[in-house]
Amino acid sequence: CAKMQRCKGECRNMWYVILTQTGREQELTECIEHVLAGGGYRACFVIEKEYIWRNGGERTIYRKPLFPSYVIVDTDMPEAFFLALKRIPKLSKLLRTDCEFWAIREDEKELLCRMMGRNAADVDEDKNGAESADAGSAETDETRESAPGDSCIVRLSPVMLDADGNIVKTEGPLAFFQDKIVRKRTRKRVVTVEAELLGETRRIELGICLPDDAKSRM
Repeated sequence: CAKMQRCKGECRNMWYVILTQTGREQELTECIEHVLAGGGYRACFVIEKEYIWRNGGERTIYRKPLFPSYVIVDTDMPEAFFLALKRIPKLSKLLRTDCEFWAIREDEKELLCRMMGRNAADVDEDKNGAESADAGSAETDETRESAPGDSCIVRLSPVMLDADGNIVKTEGPLAFFQDKIVRKRTRKRVVTVEAELLGETRRIELGICLPDDAKSRM
């Protein structure tokens, strides 16, 4: 049930997608961290995106997965890692029935990192640093939780509107997709873009903010 993309030569710092049940992405990530404890992989994480939620006249920022049901793992041993997931009941029950597992292309990895305001080299360095800290520090759990989880967030995109409500200027993640916007809901602070990402053309919702919105962060 796995769709494994093999790489030629040495596979280093490769990201792979694991499909889980929608809404259980963090549960699978935490379970992998607890059960496998770093064995066979460098990092396991969910890329989240920020949204603005209006409640009682006040706007607050919350997060949800950028790709529902997708968990990303950084490993040089994808076959062994996937088999470990399947062999441990506590983990296998969280996998989706069509449990595909495939590599993210390097150009897609670079784009995802830029959407998070980072570059791939820095993200890989952070994760490798966390792995080293796990091997030599008594604060293993704290280090692993803080890297890279807090950095794997697609932040709100500041936008400017004209008098007719059209988006005329974008910053942040949306700047990579300004010509690919297919729907905008400025009152809800959400736009939808259509782009080729993770092997297929998909529609992705991104959170936006206007100049008068509060700049608070979760």
